[in-house]
Amino acid sequence: MKPLNLSLAHQRTDIEPRSGPGPLFLKRLPVGLTITGFRESVDWLDITVPPFDEEGLALVFLSYKGDLQIVLGNGKDLMQPISPGLALLSAGDKPMLFRSVTPVVFSAVVLFLSRSWIADFMKSNGNFEKIEQALQLDPNIVTCRLGRRQLSLLSSILAYDPGSGGNLLEIQNNALGLLEYFCCHRHRNLPGAGAGEAIGNEDDLSLIKEVESYISEYYCSDQFTVDSILKKTYTSYHKLNFLFKSIHGMTISEYIRNKRIEKSKEMIADNAKSISQIAYEIGYSSISNYILAFKKIYQITPGKYKKQISA
Repeated sequence: MKPLNLSLAHQRTDIEPRSGPGPLFLKRLPVGLTITGFRESVDWLDITVPPFDEEGLALVFLSYKGDLQIVLGNGKDLMQPISPGLALLSAGDKPMLFRSVTPVVFSAVVLFLSRSWIADFMKSNGNFEKIEQALQLDPNIVTCRLGRRQLSLLSSILAYDPGSGGNLLEIQNNALGLLEYFCCHRHRNLPGAGAGEAIGNEDDLSLIKEVESYISEYYCSDQFTVDSILKKTYTSYHKLNFLFKSIHGMTISEYIRNKRIEKSKEMIADNAKSISQIAYEIGYSSISNYILAFKKIYQITPGKYKKQISA
């Protein structure tokens, strides 16, 4: 893979196939929307969707594998972790910066909705009016989680090849389908969300329940790692840590450690296996690491705890 540092200028409305790093395409659709596609596999990422030349809104449909963060505006604000499969809407005059310092597979489609287009096509859409009202609140990014159907539409758009005379009307239909989905589904303001907001978000709660279920099933396996969770859920470590701290008051690693130690405490009480056997069966390859973890939680070594309950 290669590094990518890209700032996209939107003065042009028709970019043909590229010979190096850059957008896959930038097209003006027949309906009047401007659409841009990105797809990169890179060792690190620094990509900006900059301000547009005319007043309007920028809607980004995002899919990626790796660890990605976002900052809105001039880049001086705090970077925020985001999860894959999101649509993000912001004012067209405020750039969105996507950054990763580790390898990432990045895919995105950007729709620019000019103010004149919105006036012509969205003026009677009540849902869209509510979304625009939410944009008035700081920090001015409104998000929506995409479903499988929408991710499929996103993939179809990114498969478009201007050089082979691809079907632009099909791309337009898929783009309008994504826009319609965004208008009709639950939204939230992304950066700056406090713990209460994270807990109250249905998508985040669903993600946490999925992760908790996965942990409960596999946490004793010596092959189980936090990385295996990230690969399964296509979620960044920062995002999961943020959610686990919000809901459980601890990091995801601490949550897994506590699950293992609680299980070992039950096994010690059964008095059927040695301390070293128990440490191995709950996923510890080092007996000393297990003893330290147990003592950190219960302020006593597992050996002394076993003697206490056996007395």
